[in-house]
Amino acid sequence: MSGIFSKLFGSKFPDTAKYESKINNLRADFERFQEYEGSNYHKRFLELDKQVHSGKFEKMVKKLKTEKFKDTEQYRKQKNFKTLKRSKDIKSYFKFKNSGKPERIDKTLSSDEYQRFIELKNFVGSSTFQQAKATKGFKKTAEFEKLKEFKKLRKIDDIRFVNRALNSTAFKNYEILNGSERISNYNEELKYINSKEFLDFKAEMEDKDRFKKSEEYSLLNEYKEIKKTPEFIWYTKIKKENLFDEVHKWDLSFSDEFDSKSLDASRWITGYFWGKALLNDNYVLAHEKQFFQDSNVELRDSMASIVTKREDCNGKIWDKQYGFMPAEFQYSSGLISTGQSFRQKYGKFEAKIRLNHSYPVTHSFWMVSEMNVPQIDILRYNSKSSKKIKVGYHLAEGDSFKNISFEIAGANFSDNFFIFSLEWTPEKLTWKINGKIIKEVNSNIPEQPMYLVFSSHLLDENTPSNLPTSMDIDWVRCYKPIEQE
Repeated sequence: MSGIFSKLFGSKFPDTAKYESKINNLRADFERFQEYEGSNYHKRFLELDKQVHSGKFEKMVKKLKTEKFKDTEQYRKQKNFKTLKRSKDIKSYFKFKNSGKPERIDKTLSSDEYQRFIELKNFVGSSTFQQAKATKGFKKTAEFEKLKEFKKLRKIDDIRFVNRALNSTAFKNYEILNGSERISNYNEELKYINSKEFLDFKAEMEDKDRFKKSEEYSLLNEYKEIKKTPEFIWYTKIKKENLFDEVHKWDLSFSDEFDSKSLDASRWITGYFWGKALLNDNYVLAHEKQFFQDSNVELRDSMASIVTKREDCNGKIWDKQYGFMPAEFQYSSGLISTGQSFRQKYGKFEAKIRLNHSYPVTHSFWMVSEMNVPQIDILRYNSKSSKKIKVGYHLAEGDSFKNISFEIAGANFSDNFFIFSLEWTPEKLTWKINGKIIKEVNSNIPEQPMYLVFSSHLLDENTPSNLPTSMDIDWVRCYKPIEQE
């Protein structure tokens, strides 16, 4: 086993998977135990283990075991329908609707007779008619003839019916409900509770053997049988020897597994913080040869990749003398930071990263304070050699930076995942690779809260090789010391 580790990572640093298992619920144990993992039997266990311990699966099992029909939204729909059906206004509405009266009313209202009736009704109620009525010889006038016609029309059955109906409580209720959201809801609920979908669901929910008939029950039994095997017992024992050494020291304060389809905008911004805060736009510094573009940050296979490539693009630079200026670039890259979402003073900050060497492209995992200094380089990868990285920090010294950096060697850092960590206390800064200490300092310790930045830059006039290249981030996690809370 040690030979395999040496080939993959060199002898200086522990296996990445071994360290990751301590901080990430045994995710990397699969790589450490290749002999066992090579079997189809164990592959099936891994599939089941992942599935039955997922939140989705556990919720489904609990639901299958405990949820009754009365606990469901479907039951509430049925109950709501029954309540609607029993309500007086709904019952009155459908009684009136099904009586044929609405059709008779509509037919009468649209008839010429009724239109004439309304016309005469308005006339006999007018002041013109009242004046004519008060005039001598009224019975010989055209107004009198209209009055007689009005009285005749008023006695017609359909018109008498409509006049009574329009003033009835039943019609007023019908008029209020007809076309209303309340009736619409009733009809939707009626259609649903009579549907095959609802009836099948109700029958399933009321089946006492529902859980035993489920796929989840079958998978759990298969999973339990595998756990009884000697192979699994051995695997679990080895696993526990390296578990939880660090876990109980820390409380998680920030994380991203990059499992979504796109970058989480509530956590990350894609550019320098002050550009987003002041301009809502990207910019780079005057000496940088690349421009940051959102499209250069790609999420795929549960990773965030910052891609640097040869590409003509336009953007802004910040020049100390002239301010923001438009500029043309031959290279594009990306930057993500938590400047608008997460800052912390002291703790543990780490990420699982794959670096792809492409000198002089600089891949960086760093932290920076509100005023740009101090900064801490958890990782800076820009050496001609793929086997060297830098760590360090930057302090304010008058109007300039004081840069303190340390070169680290001991493995080929290109094309392999490593977990890069910083532990920051009031007394000390400690850098680690895969859990192994690579540098400690105990002076000039920063005291300002900082935010995270991942970026790839071109700071050199040399033409980069192997483009496009990327820095791939599998996950990032930050912790606060438990004793701090």
